[in-house]
Amino acid sequence: MKRYIAILFVMLSLAMVGCDSFLNRQPDEPKTSENIFEKMQTTRLYLVNIYSWINNETDPSVQSNHWEACSDECSVSFGNRWHRLINNGTWMVSNSGSTFFTKQYSLYWKGIREASYFMENIHRCPELTPEQIQEWSAEARFLRAYYYFSLMRMFGPVPILGEECADYTSEELKDVDRNTWDECVEWVCNECDRAAEYLPLEQPAEWYGRATKGAAMAVKARLLLYSARPLFNGNPMYAGIKNYYGNDLFPQQYDPNKWVLAAQAAEDIMNLHIYQIVGEDANDPYGSWSKVFNERWNKEIIFARQNNSYNWRVATIPEGVGGRAYGGVGVTQKLVDAFAMENGRYPIVGYQDGGQPIIDPTSDYSEEGFTSIVHPIMQTRETVFNMYTKREPRFYMSVFWNNLTWKGGSNTVKITMHRGGNSYSGSSDNYTVTGYVPYKFHNPAYDTKSQSLTTNWEPFTWPLFRYAEVLLNYAEAVIEAVNAGVGEYVIDDALVQINRIRKRVGMPNLEDIYPEECATYDGLKRLLVRERQVELNFENLRYFDTRTLLLSEVEDNGDVYGMNVEATDSSQTGGFWQRTVIPHDGGNRPSTRVFHKRLYLMPFYQSEVDRLNNLTQNPFY
Repeated sequence: MKRYIAILFVMLSLAMVGCDSFLNRQPDEPKTSENIFEKMQTTRLYLVNIYSWINNETDPSVQSNHWEACSDECSVSFGNRWHRLINNGTWMVSNSGSTFFTKQYSLYWKGIREASYFMENIHRCPELTPEQIQEWSAEARFLRAYYYFSLMRMFGPVPILGEECADYTSEELKDVDRNTWDECVEWVCNECDRAAEYLPLEQPAEWYGRATKGAAMAVKARLLLYSARPLFNGNPMYAGIKNYYGNDLFPQQYDPNKWVLAAQAAEDIMNLHIYQIVGEDANDPYGSWSKVFNERWNKEIIFARQNNSYNWRVATIPEGVGGRAYGGVGVTQKLVDAFAMENGRYPIVGYQDGGQPIIDPTSDYSEEGFTSIVHPIMQTRETVFNMYTKREPRFYMSVFWNNLTWKGGSNTVKITMHRGGNSYSGSSDNYTVTGYVPYKFHNPAYDTKSQSLTTNWEPFTWPLFRYAEVLLNYAEAVIEAVNAGVGEYVIDDALVQINRIRKRVGMPNLEDIYPEECATYDGLKRLLVRERQVELNFENLRYFDTRTLLLSEVEDNGDVYGMNVEATDSSQTGGFWQRTVIPHDGGNRPSTRVFHKRLYLMPFYQSEVDRLNNLTQNPFY
């Protein structure tokens, strides 16, 4: 039986009841430490435990995961109140929440400490070979780098403790302040390089989920991309902010060569020649893309968390399916609009005042009338609003809309999302406020209705890094480098990689559909951002894309639209089928989002500023 890492996370709590002392130990407990590193088995279990600090990002409704609920991809009607504070612009240093810091901030520091402690002591295990010590140390080094990266994407620069194994909450660190952004990037990238040197190219099947050379390189590549983007590359918003040591926390000047570094880091992964775009031959546009997310492991996955699918599926399955189905995650109309038509053109090119779309007349798109189609995933004949016809394959695999037939194994049910329908009874928050739910990561062969307990749901693989993102990262860095006149790249280098991803789902080459846009920097960059929005939807990347690209003041501001779920009739003549500002954005909060510049980075919680004598706060004006 395959011993997947995620399964081990669960097994630790069952099989290691007697090991709590070393999982919660302090560094000054030598007797306990000796017990840990005495045997290979307990040493390995300690290493596995370091993986457990990877945040579970499969549930957009819980307090440990804001990213989807605070992006323009969805609106969550229930759960976590912290995303509401961010969305309505009232997140402050005093109310940023102990739960958030417990789930996102403190746990990463605990993971950093555990990784450092492991590397400091693994050599004491007499049952390990020198090669095993090297490789397992590299795994811990990778995880420590990943946790630092995870903190940096939220807060910007953070204190770098180096090899010091210390409890971040201890008095001995009360005088610490943040390193500069460039110091943090250099340190984490060097750690990724050191880890990659001793990590295997691939893990054996029984250890899928453990770190590889490519995983370490992927963390470096994404970090360097973020570092080259405008949030962290000479952003005047952060001018003059110095740490306790008198150094500028953020780079003061734009450095175009950072794009070359980002492109090279992505290219290094490509040159490993072990990752693939699943279905790049385009022989099965629907099956190939679905396979990436519904297969336990494949050549496109670089690093992933293997999870019980309960959290994602109960939050996104419409209530009308029955069983454990809450369906409170609603895909925004904006994401629906982002997908292309089957001819490769994007139908919506902008919005007028009042949220009405500006339609590309050459896209073959219509918002008038209904058509009978065979849904390409459900294989059921449906009469659908013309907005949903002739769309690209990724649309049908990502979005489930009103009056479709849900298929899950033997379970088949027509879903109605209007007020009074089977997925909006009006008696709870278990409904989508947009009239859509995400379908990505769902498996039509899996009978969700029969599931009830959290322990017996189908496991699935949640990608943290996959090869399609690497190609898009490379393309973006190349576009920017060419525009800045640095490096030796040409635009065709970028287009080749974007087109590989489009080809998988049967889409024509970008330059064939948009020759004029591809001939300009601004046009090509817009197309690249749109491709990221579509290809990587609901993978917890859009939140960070809009922030690091300084797009949030536009993309994360204003009214959120969906279909008219408050209508009591969703027949062809009913009032459901019209673009409407959603009734609320979770917990009866206003549906108009307010983005302030202060929210490009998270503030440090006030208690943390009070605890650390010299901690420099992010600008929060």
